[in-house]
Order: sequence, then C-alpha cells, then structure tokens
Amino acid sequence: MLETIFPDSVLDASGFYFCVLDLKGTILSINASFARIIGDTSRHSLVGSNAQALANASPETASLFTAILTDTTEENVKRTIIHPVHRNSEKTLYIHFEIIFASSAQYGKCICVSGCDISEHINSRQKAEQIEREKNQFLIRMGHELKTPLNTVLGYAQLLHGLDNLSPVAKEYVATIIENENTLLHLLNNIFELTKYESGQTTPVLSRTNTRKLFQENLSAWKELYANKMLSLELEFKGDIPESIETDTDKVNHILSNILANSFKFTRKGGATVTVSYNSLLTIDIEDTGIGMDTTDQNDIFNSIPYSTMPVEQLSGTGLGLAVARIFSRMLGGDAVLVRSSPDNGSHFRITLKATPILAEKTNKITVSDYASITGISKPCKVLLVDDVDINLAMLEIFLAPAGFSVCIASDGNEAVEKYKSFQPDIVFMDLIMPEKDGFEATREIKEIAPSIPVIALTASIADKVKEQALEAGVSGFMSKPFVPERFFEIIADHTGIEYLYT
Repeated sequence: MLETIFPDSVLDASGFYFCVLDLKGTILSINASFARIIGDTSRHSLVGSNAQALANASPETASLFTAILTDTTEENVKRTIIHPVHRNSEKTLYIHFEIIFASSAQYGKCICVSGCDISEHINSRQKAEQIEREKNQFLIRMGHELKTPLNTVLGYAQLLHGLDNLSPVAKEYVATIIENENTLLHLLNNIFELTKYESGQTTPVLSRTNTRKLFQENLSAWKELYANKMLSLELEFKGDIPESIETDTDKVNHILSNILANSFKFTRKGGATVTVSYNSLLTIDIEDTGIGMDTTDQNDIFNSIPYSTMPVEQLSGTGLGLAVARIFSRMLGGDAVLVRSSPDNGSHFRITLKATPILAEKTNKITVSDYASITGISKPCKVLLVDDVDINLAMLEIFLAPAGFSVCIASDGNEAVEKYKSFQPDIVFMDLIMPEKDGFEATREIKEIAPSIPVIALTASIADKVKEQALEAGVSGFMSKPFVPERFFEIIADHTGIEYLYT
C-alpha cells in the first residue's frame, strides 16, 4: 500500500487521488486530494466513514462510489474507469481511476483506488471532436448549397443537348459541359457522403425497388457519357434475378456509380460490362478494358486517400469513390473487392449486397428516346410543383411541357397547402428545405386533407435522417437531383396510373 511506503504529507502533496476501502465500503485510508473531490477538506474525519452513508448525502459522491464498488471482486481484481467530478460551479474534472482488489497485512482484503487528473487530455479531445463535428456540418451544408446551382446547370444543359436545331459542334460543346458537370457532381457527392459517414449521419434507408429497373436507370445515365468517349457500356442479368428487392436504392446507385466512374476515368478504348446475378446475395460484377494496375496499387485502392505508383498524367480525381463504395457495400451487408487487375488488361470489381426479394410491383420504364417522342397523356393529370428556387420550377415545367400536363407552382410550404386546396392536383413534387413552412410540415398538412395523394420529395442526396423524417411526414417517394426528365415521367406514371402517347 502506498501509505506504508510514503508518509501522509507526501500523499497529500502529490497530484494523485488515493483511497482504500474495506469490502463493506468503509474508508480505511484517504488522502487530501480524494477527500476534496467528495466535498470534505479533512481527510482524517472521513477515515472510518462508510461510503454508502456519504453517498446518501451527495448524488455526486454516490455516483463516484457506485462506479468504484461495482464489479470489484476477487474474480475481477483490476479495473480502470474515467469518472467526471463536478464540484460546485468549478469546471468538470475527469479522473482516471485504477481500482484494485488487494490483500494487505494492514487491512486484509480491501479495495485500493488511485487516480490522476486527465481533464486537460479529455478537454482537448472534446474540443477536437467539436471542431471535427463543426467541420463536417459545414461540409454537409456547403455540399447542399453547391448542389442546387450545379443541378440546375446540368438540367438545362441536358435540355439544350436535346434540341433538334443544335449544330453538331454546339452539341459537342454541350456534351463536354454535361460530362464535366457530372464529374464535379460525382466528386461533390463522394465528399458529401464520406463526411456524413464520418459524422455518424449515414444509416441504411430501405425501400422496395424493381431490380432490373434499378440497374437500367443507373446505367442509362452513364451510357451517354461512355458513348461520348467512344466507349461501350453493357448491362447483363445472369440467372434468376428477383423481380423486386428491398434495399437502400440511393446507396446501391452510389456504389455502382463510383465503380463506373472509376472505369470511365481509366478506360481509353473498349468499355465496361456490368453483370448482375443473385444467389442469397445480390452480386454486381463490373469488368472494364482500362489501363489496369499493378499489385502495388491494388493493396491501397479502397483507402480514402490512396497512394499510387501510376504516372501522374494517368491519375485524376480524389480516390474517394472506391472508398465510399466499400463503406456502403459493407453497410448493406456485403463488400466491394477487386477480383483482378493488371497493367493494360483492365480491372474486375465485384460488389456483393444483402437484398431481400419481394413480390414484384408494376413499374413504368421510360427511356431517353421514349421521353423525346412523348406527345401527350392518356387522361388529364394535374401536377403541383413546390420549390423555393424559381429556376428549378421553370426547368420542371419545361420537362412537363411536351405531354400537356396541367401544372401549378408554389414557392414555399404555406403556398403549397393553399395551392393544393384550390388546384386539387393528382401528384405533388415537394422540395423539403424551404423558408417559412418547410416541405415536411406542408406534406403533413396536405396528407391530413388527402391521405392518398402521392407526394414526391425533391432531394439533393440529403442525409438519411432527413429522408426518414420525410417518410414519417408522409412522402410517397423521392426524386433525386439532378433531375432527369425520363425519371420524372416514370414517377408520375407509377403514382397516377396515366399512360403516355408517342409519335
């Protein structure tokens, strides 16, 4: 025991906290530092006192002695705890205690407690964690703010690219804008998703989806980019594929897009093939004819900041894409692995995911060429568009123009509820983040009026918790930004039952 080695004056002068208790909780020895943290400046008056009696007089002391005495037995002879101590209005102390079940000639079987103040370390760590949280929140907010104008630029570029009277040179210029805009959005999405993951804001949000449609939609967005680079992109379904599955569609899309972006970046000729199969796990194989990599680079590709031995001129991007793909794959009960790769012989990635097969649901697949040839709808359909960004509303109205929908617009939640009452739409597209009354409250109020009305949330890859709140508010589905015209029309058909007329 320390008191048999050092005199009381040394123990009192030290910065350590020291106390000895018998098995009934009676204080056998205590130094001045320990006495002060339980509210008594006289350590001598505490010797012989029962810890339980002291605990009854002070919740602070009760908490401390409960932590010390709990689970300290002959079988559990040594424990360590970090315990906060609040004294009056002073700042909180964090003390690291070592608790030992001991036996001595002086006291017999007893509990020896020694501790040291680690407040500076804890406070520094808490400050660093707070700075990290604030940084992550800033990045998430910044990502959302940046996506709004970027999505708008991409949407109008897509509309411009579809004009018949555009010259071949102009079409090439617009295609370059679209390609680089997609690259920028892809980079921003990866930073956004990795930041959410590191700040604990990412959890799976499961929903039902048509399996083939999930992959066809994702690849349709990439096919034009591949074609502009004179590359092929093929999709194959192998064996028995469940018609519909339950999974986190946003994360599956993000995983697949990250692997395809990697193949697109490092493939100069040929292309890529995506093969989907199912055998207890959903398996996605992506094989490309790109530049490949040697074994040195293969060990590091799934790190968030990978190191590469490839020449600088062959490198581009941040390397976040594959890291995010693996994080999301594991979050969905699977993994992302590199099956093979070698210089000048391409790469083969494999994604495995848990996905529960469910009964098929009717869907309305619309391709880019379908959208371009739509001339009308089978029956009248009224659409309410709600967004606080005027340019987004204008773009969505342009999307709907070819088919002859009746359209009404609102710029905030209050106006949305009033417009719903007067316009009586068949479907509502609702932005969630708006001033005044937001999309969550507006959706709840509209659902109280008409519980069966489909309300589709317009999102920019928002946090999973926000999506959960949106579902609780009553939204029927999500439409992600950047807005794709054919996806817009699919959602309307799925939720209203209308059919389209074509040329």
